[in-house]
Amino acid sequence: MKKNQIYAIVDIESTGGNIENDRMIQFACVLLENGEILESFDTYVNPLKNVPKRIQELTGISSKEVKEAPYFEDIAPVLYSMLEQTIFVAHNVGFDFQFLNQEFQRAGFPKLTIPAIDTVELAQVIFPTSNSYVLQEIVEWLGYDLDRPHNALFDAEATVFLLKKMDEKLQTLPLTTVEKLAELSHYCIAETYLFFIHALDIMKKAPKDLSKDLVIAEGIALKDPSICIQAIKPPINSFYPESSKSKTAFFDDSYLKRSTQEEMMDTVYQYFKKSEKMDGLAIEASSGLGKSLGYMLPISFIATSEKPILISTKTTILQRQMVEETFAYLNQFLAFPLKIASVKGKYHYLSLANFEYKLKHVDLQDIEALFCMRILVWLTETTTGDLDELGAGGNNSHDFWTEVRVGQANLTSKTFQKWKNLDFYHRAQKALDQAAIIVTNHAFLVHDWKKEKSLFSDVERILIDEAHFFPDVVQSAATETISYNSFISVLKKFGTLEKENSIIATLYELSRRNIIKEYQIQSIETNKTLFESEWEAFIDYWVDQLNLSREKKSRIIKWQERSVEFSQLSLPLKRTVKELTRLVYEVIYVGNHIINKSLEDKDQLSSSEQFNMLMFNDFLEELTNNAQSFKTIFDQNSPGDHSWISYYSKKPSSTLKFNRTSLYMKEKLLHSLQDYSHVVYTSSTLSYNRSIDFFKKQLELDNLRFVELLSSYNYEKNTKVYVPEKLLAVKESSSDDYIGYLTDSIEILAKEVDENALILFRSIDSLQRVYHNLQNKKSLDNKLILAQNISGTKSKLLKQFKKNRNALLLGADSFWEGIDLPGDSLKIVIVTRLPFDSPELPAVKMRYKEILAHNQNPFVQDTLPRAVLRMKQGFGRLIRSENDKGILIILDSRYIESSYAHIFKQALPPEVKIEQLPLKVISKEINHFLKNGN
Repeated sequence: MKKNQIYAIVDIESTGGNIENDRMIQFACVLLENGEILESFDTYVNPLKNVPKRIQELTGISSKEVKEAPYFEDIAPVLYSMLEQTIFVAHNVGFDFQFLNQEFQRAGFPKLTIPAIDTVELAQVIFPTSNSYVLQEIVEWLGYDLDRPHNALFDAEATVFLLKKMDEKLQTLPLTTVEKLAELSHYCIAETYLFFIHALDIMKKAPKDLSKDLVIAEGIALKDPSICIQAIKPPINSFYPESSKSKTAFFDDSYLKRSTQEEMMDTVYQYFKKSEKMDGLAIEASSGLGKSLGYMLPISFIATSEKPILISTKTTILQRQMVEETFAYLNQFLAFPLKIASVKGKYHYLSLANFEYKLKHVDLQDIEALFCMRILVWLTETTTGDLDELGAGGNNSHDFWTEVRVGQANLTSKTFQKWKNLDFYHRAQKALDQAAIIVTNHAFLVHDWKKEKSLFSDVERILIDEAHFFPDVVQSAATETISYNSFISVLKKFGTLEKENSIIATLYELSRRNIIKEYQIQSIETNKTLFESEWEAFIDYWVDQLNLSREKKSRIIKWQERSVEFSQLSLPLKRTVKELTRLVYEVIYVGNHIINKSLEDKDQLSSSEQFNMLMFNDFLEELTNNAQSFKTIFDQNSPGDHSWISYYSKKPSSTLKFNRTSLYMKEKLLHSLQDYSHVVYTSSTLSYNRSIDFFKKQLELDNLRFVELLSSYNYEKNTKVYVPEKLLAVKESSSDDYIGYLTDSIEILAKEVDENALILFRSIDSLQRVYHNLQNKKSLDNKLILAQNISGTKSKLLKQFKKNRNALLLGADSFWEGIDLPGDSLKIVIVTRLPFDSPELPAVKMRYKEILAHNQNPFVQDTLPRAVLRMKQGFGRLIRSENDKGILIILDSRYIESSYAHIFKQALPPEVKIEQLPLKVISKEINHFLKNGN
């Protein structure tokens, strides 16, 4: 911050977000100079209108409090005088500054013309890995406890903390980075650029040496890959701690001793220790057991660079957590550094060559300037270059993020040789060769199996975590999909002649200089235009024939799926498929000729043209993959295959997808498991009806040893399961009656209970209808009601839910499993319906088809086991630690009355009792149990 300059950190609360019609109810300002607080000012303001109820709940400010406060006209002279010589700072300055000026104008004052700085944009740049830039969340991430968010004074004080933290961080960055930030910052809102200009002035007057762990290449500062930052450790903990006592001694006080976790450690250690080829091992580890550490500790003592062990988990997010949290924790106690490589597709990594080009050609008036600023700061922190590390604050769908990712590796190395040793993807590949432990995700692993040369071909031992997801990932990988947008988006990237520096504009320039032939460009443009026209007509045909555009349900938004046999198309459609295939392959064929010719004459190409040819090569590769998928979906006709279309009910034309699952490919992928000498499968839900047979069938395994590790939690004391009396018979009721029943039941259960409740559905349709009904229930006005696909992303919903203690969260699908809501953040789970898969889903139809081919019953062999395992996962959301207490309520009569009810009950720990009581009694019992403990 500028020396001897006064900064006014302001926050405003108002009756709403409309600058014209809403009024201020609180104003707070903290004056800051040279890092010291000079003065704080805080007052309520009479808005001359009632404070809306939602604003009262948000801010804690009542209509009564502001009625006794001064009018804005009374305090306007004081505020104007206080602010007119300052730099105005606010978190979301666009609102606060405009709102305040509007109030000044109403009071007869001129608008303030002082500089204004936005701490939201500053935080996005200076803390690029933060997962949120909401004031409360980012200051908490930085270690500040904001007790009363949405109180103007508390928010202003939190913004002071944030501003000072950003100033401190900026002063630690390399001078070259801050110079570039200052240059790019003119894009920022209002006069936010001044923050970077002032920091640069200070740094130039007292320059510092470059940090030893950084290097500068082409004017860009980044972590030095040649420096090993890990400190040398004393020679302790060199041997696996086999006894319980030695395990406790291995860790520090942070270690929570669990006998079942230690049993898992020993089981995994003994299994991987054996040198001969072993049958597979399945370990079912109860929720909350700590299975990640349960297998990571023993693996750390067995894996070597010569004989690595591969770990695969469900998602890239879990993959990252494993490396950054569990392995980092374990590494504190090991005598040797863990050689770990986290492997993802190249698309996840930043290309330094592509970024350098972007940086040199960025438009300072475009949002790309802000994206470049974020990356410049992040490069001084990241050792991986994995763009997933960048948190919130970037529009990931923007073309910028595609253009700075790693593209065709061999072309990158030829065109941008200077970056080869620093290139993140190249470094990741190198780390893989030296790693003892390799971490990946199921989707990457299974798609790698499809390649001629597997990246993991030398790996003999593998552990598959979250293994209950693995069979479905295999089926997904055996499914080819092409969407309307698959072709449209990639062809759009070619650009136009009018768009400067586009692919097409570059091609015309090359033809003008006789590097390529003009007829080649004409061929690409003609075939591209014809393809786009035919493709639009092809999509319209499907929409019309299947009456997709007529499905209009005003408030219900969902994905639809419908089975279609692509091998039985009409003759005109077959001709269209053939013509589409010809046109797209013509573009690819000519495009590849142009790439090869431009590489021969690359010395005649400018850096901009080389970059565009690099991007053109990537786009052609993407187009080729799409063309191959299209050909596979519509040309093949294997008897075991299943094909279908899917679409978004509100926009069927632009979201239409064609899908085909290949039984042959599925069997080929499953056969890959036989190539490993040791395979461990682990999850909290592997067994069904006390058996592992269902899991074995899914993966076509003959021999699989099973170890069940039961939780030591006191479920009898800490858990209650209720089924209401007089449940509605779902199959005998109309849709409206069923939705009304669910709404009324949830209202009765929730209105008297001040605890968070997770309400699980199997149908998005039912979820959305119940949500809208609950919103109209006055008895639930004091509750925050959140719903999947309505109230925000999954991560946003979970954040809001965790912060509250009186919220209802309506979720389906992914909310049944994989979410961690320990302690007070979740006390009640309500299951609206037993989680059976819909037999109408194409993936389910394909499974049924396979089962019927073996003369077996699909319900018994597939539907029931999957539902029971999903129910097991739903129950697992409740008890995550020894002190957790929870209640499960099931609103489906089949849980008690069906012929298979006893199998569902086996999904619960044996000591859990199921009670059947009237709904109103259950509501009272909930409060009694959660408050009194029994």
